[in-house]
Amino acid sequence: MNFLHKLKATAVAGLVVGFVSIGGSAVAQQATPQKAPQQQTQAISDQDIKLFVDASTRLMELQQESEKAMLVILEEEKLSVDKFNTLAQAHQQQKLAEAEGTAEEKAAFNKAIGRMMEMQPDIEKNMEAAIQKDGMSVERYEQIMLAYQQDPAVQAKIQKMMGL
Repeated sequence: MNFLHKLKATAVAGLVVGFVSIGGSAVAQQATPQKAPQQQTQAISDQDIKLFVDASTRLMELQQESEKAMLVILEEEKLSVDKFNTLAQAHQQQKLAEAEGTAEEKAAFNKAIGRMMEMQPDIEKNMEAAIQKDGMSVERYEQIMLAYQQDPAVQAKIQKMMGL
């Protein structure tokens, strides 16, 4: 679903999403797609697509706000995006101790990731509210996201409605 411009901040958010599993829609974005039943894909109405597009637009705005907040944290912890990403990758591989970086950088990383994880409940709540604002369920949003990832016809309809 990432229709945002490629910014360094997106890399930060992507790694943080991996750490804290932010919300159902983020999980849907990262989930390994399974074959969607053709019948389910055909059952997506224009109204469903409109609700999906509206919710996705709100989610993109929330993602941008979250990225800005994460960048502020990195700035406050005096940690560059590149160093954060390097340490985050090492952390995911359970090799933070061996990662290249000073003790201060690793301490700043741990503090930053802790602060980012504290944001997670609010981000999840806001994402759910953004999806449900017009009456769409999180489950239905995830179904349409899966169809978007797998079905070029659904993808084309959504992109047309988004003006892409």
